[in-house]
Amino acid sequence: MCVEKTPWEQVIDFHGHTCPGIAIGYRVAILAQKEMGIRPTSDSELLVKAETRSCALDAFQIINKATIGRRALIIEDTHQPIYSFHFTGTQEILKITVNSALLEQFKSPNPDTLSPREKQNRNLEMIQHILTTAEKDFCTIERVHGELTKE
Repeated sequence: MCVEKTPWEQVIDFHGHTCPGIAIGYRVAILAQKEMGIRPTSDSELLVKAETRSCALDAFQIINKATIGRRALIIEDTHQPIYSFHFTGTQEILKITVNSALLEQFKSPNPDTLSPREKQNRNLEMIQHILTTAEKDFCTIERVHGELTKE
């Protein structure tokens, strides 16, 4: 018997482990799916632009099917937690900005002093917080006029 994996489990398998970065990517990818709904036409393609190079990118490849190989995942590293989603053939971009204050609260003053178990517990707490915090506290979502293009 074959048991189908949840999207979260698929992202973990693809990435190789759980971490706060894939939790952020997973949450943003799911929010984008919810906000954008179904493709406007059968020949449109979802493009994703990430303004940071992080583990979050793996979630977009699994959840949103925006892969680096097809150039549907565009990386412009400004070190900001900003992600833009665009269906080709439309003039609207969905821009999701993760709340920096949310991320800052988990920075440990000296992570080297934590034991492996403490680090693991801290990661699990961060993941749980990222996945469950209220949307308004997690990010801002805006729709802007424009389009993304493959580079």
